[in-house]
Amino acid sequence: MLVSIIIPCYNAALYVAETIESIIAQTYTNWECIIIDDHSTDNSWQIIESYQQRYPEKIFIYKNPRKGACAARNTGVDYAKGEYIQFMDADDVMNINKLKNQILLVEKFGNDFIYSSQWIPFKKNIPTVIPEKSAIDNNFDSPVDWLVTSWLYISGQTAIWLTPRILIEKAGKWNETLVMNDDGEYFFRVLLQCKGIKFADEAYVFYRRDVENSITKIISSSKIEDILKTYQSYEQILTLEDSKRVRTALVHNYASFIYSYGNKRKDLAKIAWKRIDNLGITINSKIGGKKFQKLASIIGTTSALKIKSLF
Repeated sequence: MLVSIIIPCYNAALYVAETIESIIAQTYTNWECIIIDDHSTDNSWQIIESYQQRYPEKIFIYKNPRKGACAARNTGVDYAKGEYIQFMDADDVMNINKLKNQILLVEKFGNDFIYSSQWIPFKKNIPTVIPEKSAIDNNFDSPVDWLVTSWLYISGQTAIWLTPRILIEKAGKWNETLVMNDDGEYFFRVLLQCKGIKFADEAYVFYRRDVENSITKIISSSKIEDILKTYQSYEQILTLEDSKRVRTALVHNYASFIYSYGNKRKDLAKIAWKRIDNLGITINSKIGGKKFQKLASIIGTTSALKIKSLF
């Protein structure tokens, strides 16, 4: 079973070698790596080219000038020959058994499921002590179960997934108009195509935080719009299950949006408030930091959000 590992690369010269080395070190060896360079201006191309020359039958590199990460991933899927797709960013790192432990589950459960792993954030050095599993680090009988859990407690990360190609073909391409939360919107669509989620033990993705050229570091007005658009698209889940728990999770997304961006884009906050009203659920989930939560416990989350949005 061939796994196609797809990596968009833009100015990742400081990190991409470590990413590729983690792929080469995989104990599961039936893989190909497709790297799409998005017009890097540092020496990323020279680095990935040196690996392609060392592993010409395993690593394939292409240029996709100035089209963005989503377009690069779509291009990678077009070139991919594998039955299974592993997306990574150019600064992600996998442990050596990540693919092997997920493939073992694939052999048992087949292509109707999607396969997850644990993601662990780090800044400089990969941690040697693995933290406790989070709420999403489990098997889930339905995609709705996973999505509700991730929205309420902790989000996923692009590289945790090993995805059967057939699910990707059903879900469609990455949305190339999005810059923020493009991965959340994409895997929302992919997850809706699966029967459930199988979690692989001892399969880890190390996610590098605070990368200097990260697209998410500076939040422009248009990026804020992207986030709201993706949250609105999540309401499609109601066609699968229209329940209090699903509506509560959707309301939590909108409340989190208002908390983070309500004072920057009051026009978008009004839309989010309207969506909350339409969903008909009172905000009762925890959002924000300790000071905000303390205020919310006294006057209610709705009132606390309205006060915060003024400043």
